[in-house]
Amino acid sequence: MTHPGLRVVMMVANDVTNDSRVRKEAEALAETGAEVTVLGVSAGDLPSREMLDGALIVRVAVPFALREERKRSRAARRDWRPPLVGFKYRSTSVARSQRIQAELEELKADSGRAIARAEAGQGNPLEFKLGAAARLLRRSRWQAAKKATRVRTGVGSKADGPFKFGWRAYDGVIHRLGWPAPWRKLHPEALDLEIAFGDLIDRLEPDVVHAHDMHVIGVATRAAGRAKLRGKDLKVVYDAHEYVAGLSRYGARTRRSIAAWANHEAEYIADADRVITVSPAIAQRLQREHKLDHEPIVIMNTPNPADVSVEVSDLRSRIGLASDVPLLVYSGGVTRARGIHTAVQALVDLPDVHLAVVCVPSVETDAVRELQAQAVSLEVQDRLHCLDPVKPDEVVAFLRTADVGVIPILRYPSHEMALPNKLFEYAFAGLPVVVSDMPSMKEFVDRTRIGEVFVAADAHDLASKVRTVLGDLDSYRERVADPGYQQEVSWAGQAAKLRSLYGELVGRQLEVVQPGGRAIKKQRRLLIGPVNSAGQAWLWATALEREVSDLKAESLTTDSGAFDFRVHRTGTYQQYRSDLRWQLELTAYALREVTHVLFEAGRPMFGQEPGQLWTNDVPTLDQAGIKHGLVFHGSEIRDPALHRARYRWSPFHNPDDELTTRLQSANDLMRQHLEGYEGPIFVTTPDLLEFVDNGIWLPLTVDVEEFGSTQPVLEREVPVVLHAPSASALKGSAYVDPVLADLDARGLIRYQRVQGVPHAELAELVKSADIVVDQLLLGTYGVFACEAMAAGRVTVGHVADPVRDLLPTGLPIAEATPDDLSEVIERLVAERDTARKIADAGPSYVRDLHDGHRSVEVLLPFVNNELEVGGR
Repeated sequence: MTHPGLRVVMMVANDVTNDSRVRKEAEALAETGAEVTVLGVSAGDLPSREMLDGALIVRVAVPFALREERKRSRAARRDWRPPLVGFKYRSTSVARSQRIQAELEELKADSGRAIARAEAGQGNPLEFKLGAAARLLRRSRWQAAKKATRVRTGVGSKADGPFKFGWRAYDGVIHRLGWPAPWRKLHPEALDLEIAFGDLIDRLEPDVVHAHDMHVIGVATRAAGRAKLRGKDLKVVYDAHEYVAGLSRYGARTRRSIAAWANHEAEYIADADRVITVSPAIAQRLQREHKLDHEPIVIMNTPNPADVSVEVSDLRSRIGLASDVPLLVYSGGVTRARGIHTAVQALVDLPDVHLAVVCVPSVETDAVRELQAQAVSLEVQDRLHCLDPVKPDEVVAFLRTADVGVIPILRYPSHEMALPNKLFEYAFAGLPVVVSDMPSMKEFVDRTRIGEVFVAADAHDLASKVRTVLGDLDSYRERVADPGYQQEVSWAGQAAKLRSLYGELVGRQLEVVQPGGRAIKKQRRLLIGPVNSAGQAWLWATALEREVSDLKAESLTTDSGAFDFRVHRTGTYQQYRSDLRWQLELTAYALREVTHVLFEAGRPMFGQEPGQLWTNDVPTLDQAGIKHGLVFHGSEIRDPALHRARYRWSPFHNPDDELTTRLQSANDLMRQHLEGYEGPIFVTTPDLLEFVDNGIWLPLTVDVEEFGSTQPVLEREVPVVLHAPSASALKGSAYVDPVLADLDARGLIRYQRVQGVPHAELAELVKSADIVVDQLLLGTYGVFACEAMAAGRVTVGHVADPVRDLLPTGLPIAEATPDDLSEVIERLVAERDTARKIADAGPSYVRDLHDGHRSVEVLLPFVNNELEVGGR
């Protein structure tokens, strides 16, 4: 039995993509049906979301403002010099010298011009002498400044050495000290992560928060503390990927830096409900040092057996090496502490052996360049192959054609207790191993007899052990392939331990209900939203499902729902704008289930912050392979300036009108985002084709049966004329109301004016009216006109000739403008037989163009992935 609604939030201070442990643990929990969200750090400046292994990965753009401020203030302290001792920046000295030189050159030019004027007899002698004196003073001033700049620069250069030496000496001492090491001062990025993740966790309201590695343990425990204020018991799992206090030292990772991270871990680890780690030695050490109530559960970072059969090119083929040439491989991070230079040195004693180094994160690092330089100096560069890494789930399959996997890590406390994940990746790739004599690894390899152990940092001993393995390779391979051993190191057993631990925390047994953690998209599924304007998304989706048997389609609205249109999925405006939990649930659903998305009105689907448009969601959909397009309904893409130029009765005739200004601004922004967009763009009314390059007309859809009416038209002596604008300013109600009110007062008609009523109520009003006045300004017709025609009512509106010319058949809408509306209505009332013919043509027109089947024809190329990019 699964835990209904179990919510888990994992955190890690990287972008998740290459963190195999995080991904496998997330998948192991997602397999139980739990909703797993992994918060990671975006590698760039933009946030992103994607589904990986059944979990929703939310990458947050973290500015690390506190960390950067520490760097800035630290640099400012080190750049400080006493006043007037040198220049703070070398560029200041250079600029000062160049300014002085320019002034002296200008002085020479002034002197030349003055002498030339005197020789030509221009001016008077006294003026020349005064000018000469002034130029002499200027020259003396700039010569003095030149000397002062030279002296100040020289003094600064001499003083710079002692300052820099002093700071180097200080660093040489302070970074070797393990105390004091205040983490808040030395690692403010831990608080940057709090700022980035803390509020997200609170808003997601998980049952368990799982902190991967020491960087985020404080974030997790503080979230649990805040949850208690809300009366909720938030469980915390701390996942210690390594022994922090014994981390290897290199570069900026000094003794003091490591001690600060250890202090950070120590401050919060006792507040975790459960601790898990990667080896028995680390588990015992953590319990002893931190006096934990529970000994940490060991969950080794072993590979997933499914990774063995991944289709990927192999290592030997990548480097072009024959199958009979012995090949060693190291796969993982490349730093001095990993001891790879020992393996390079060992190549000298192994003249026929090649070494491949799969470099994480890439070959373009200083550490890799140092290895390559070492190989050149040893004259073994032809036998060293440095390669960029493959995807995490491709590692095992990629390594399978090597002969021996090496782990030459150097002696650090964390290494002594580690069982690196590469040890198990080699095993599943079928590779015997040669490892340095770190206690945990030595015990494991000696017990399983899958390889040999050499003395750390001893290249000769490493070479000797490689020869031993290569000399009896078949025997070692048999032990690696032993089913018992493979089962011991399989991720399946580790995943079961993780689920068992979670079961204890939540008080229920967690069982696998969804192997692989992710549902396979078995059929096409279209999501249209988030507007459902006039119920169109629902009607299109319904029509598609009715006519395409293997397609599921859904509509989504996040509006208030005042008109009560039918819709499949709903969300409130507040949820759409600010409810992260709702947004991520919808995102996860779409990424798991949906194959096609149509954005309405250029709005994003999965939540909207100010200024965001649909392009905010495009990278997420592209990464998931979800096809997407746009649907525009009207004002969001109808350019007011262009409409004003083309339509006499345009509602945008005054460019300074507040509505016009607002729509123009929104339109301009929309068009900026449209530049370069490659998805299809649909428009719902034919006039919009004028405003969208390569637009596709997607006819509006009406439920013809719903609007079918048995009430006769124009049988009453005083006919009912209905006007129900959705937007009065755009529909021309300012012209309609006085005309129809006057006709009502004269007893010619009964004017029925409504606005903002639920759609079902409006439908009854339409079916009982005689004449329906739609709009007089836009030059097109919309949903309301289609509904009136479907009901067999006399429909009146302004549809410009260019729009009528686009239609495949004659449009049964009586033409009227603000100039002649009164005359048109009077004529229709007077010439009732002619008017009834217009009304009678309405239902057949709507059945032909607007009952859904034409819309399905237009959408089929999109849902069948047949639309050409750019051709639409």
